[in-house]
Amino acid sequence: MGRCIKNTFLGRTGGRLRPRVLDVRMGKRIGIFGGTFNPVHIGHLVNAQHVVDEYALDRVVFIPARHPVHKELEGGAGAEDRLQMLGIAAEGNSSFEISRLEIDRKSPSYTVDTLDALGHDRCDDELFLVIGGDSYRQLASWKEYRRILSGTPIIVLRRPGEDIVPGIHSAGEFFFAENPLMEISSKRIRSLVRDGKSVKYMVPDGVLDYINAKELYRT
Repeated sequence: MGRCIKNTFLGRTGGRLRPRVLDVRMGKRIGIFGGTFNPVHIGHLVNAQHVVDEYALDRVVFIPARHPVHKELEGGAGAEDRLQMLGIAAEGNSSFEISRLEIDRKSPSYTVDTLDALGHDRCDDELFLVIGGDSYRQLASWKEYRRILSGTPIIVLRRPGEDIVPGIHSAGEFFFAENPLMEISSKRIRSLVRDGKSVKYMVPDGVLDYINAKELYRT
């Protein structure tokens, strides 16, 4: 992926990453979690914390897309609004980081380009791409997906009502998370807000305050 130091996969036992021996010369283990986050909700945060714990990651970097390729943006929340809500949601968690990388990019948000950029900026770190089961099935439609599979290990999150079938891709290093299944989606939250119904406890309080103050998702 254009890394200045090639990312090396960890050994695994039974499909799980082996804990590595601490070495001060090594970089951090970073999960890359992209999406529209329109808006960010409790499910995103719970799953991000889960992969930190299950795979001994040092940090998860949330990267909101400015121009998503595989999904239409709905609800009227701009790129800066979605970025601000992520910042509010991640506040106080040292394992979470928010990146402007795709927000500041004027071109469509392709994962392969993002991984290339991160590889140069974080060349001593081990990067793990975090995706949902829906994206796992659609990987073959992604730009230069074979280069993604050959260069970056992928952590796949379960989603309610979806069966994940390991082995559908002939290449790549995949790890299938045992994350909680939560019936929360950004689409459902937007629908509830539009209908004047409460989304309390589905999003962090600060995010709910932001949605109300900016009158997002009303139409």
